[in-house]
Amino acid sequence: MKTSVIGIRIDAVTSSLIDRIIKYKLANSKADAIRFIMLNGMKGATGIVERKEAAEKILSSWHKKGFPRLPKDLSKMALKERE
Repeated sequence: MKTSVIGIRIDAVTSSLIDRIIKYKLANSKADAIRFIMLNGMKGATGIVERKEAAEKILSSWHKKGFPRLPKDLSKMALKERE
């Protein structure tokens, strides 16, 4: 597939959304984040990111209360349980 480079200007809201999409690993790059927005629409992408942020807030409050942190890679935990 041949690709071409196109320069675009985006507003601050879209730029912030792109950064948040990358932060929550919904996309690997800015180009992927723009594709994510195009597939889901601005409202859909914003809703997904807001749900991720709400989940992050809940997890951080649980950690403050003393609940243990689970590893990001749960496969390591599953391997330990099988041994």
